[in-house]
Amino acid sequence: MMELSSKATGNMLKGLLTIGVVLSTTLVFTTFFDIYYYDLYQSFISEIDLVISMIYLVLWLITVVFYLVWIHKVHQDLKMFHSQYPITPGGALARILIPFYNIYGLWNVFSTMRNYFKEYSSTLKFAQIMTTLIPFYYILHWATNVLNQLVSRNQIINNHVIFSSYVLDTVLVVIYLFMTKYILESLQSISKEISSDNKSQTEATTEIK
Repeated sequence: MMELSSKATGNMLKGLLTIGVVLSTTLVFTTFFDIYYYDLYQSFISEIDLVISMIYLVLWLITVVFYLVWIHKVHQDLKMFHSQYPITPGGALARILIPFYNIYGLWNVFSTMRNYFKEYSSTLKFAQIMTTLIPFYYILHWATNVLNQLVSRNQIINNHVIFSSYVLDTVLVVIYLFMTKYILESLQSISKEISSDNKSQTEATTEIK
């Protein structure tokens, strides 16, 4: 099987995202008490909330770095599978990081990947799952981005909206986790399929000789 450069980083990213889901879910509960049961929140939950919020912030910064490194390595692997794959590792990062361009780029990176996975029988089911996940990922990415900026600037003070922003953040992290999982599994399946095809071709050539 072909060696995947994205495997180790992807497994680390999955671990970080799993911890992120746990912490983000905890913050949903602490925020619920903050908004709807303030006296109880102040009695002891507020201290827990502060600690978890700080840990989550540090974890998220680390996760973002791993995510960008992983995306770069994923596209190295895709280029290794198919030299004509339309997005380079640098191009993938540009599509994600450059403002305004990333409005198109975020969708393009994952939809292109999904279309490529459709070409292999072993990853067709993953491509179908990604077809479902990509719109939710894209909409939630931008919705939570805007919502969190408005909340942080105190431009939204409605408690129900603030609570909803925490819920949506958690859903987005879950989607990130599943996307990472399915992309990793797809790359491993393609690697096995290509290696198997190459082995069969080599054996057939040897028999002819």
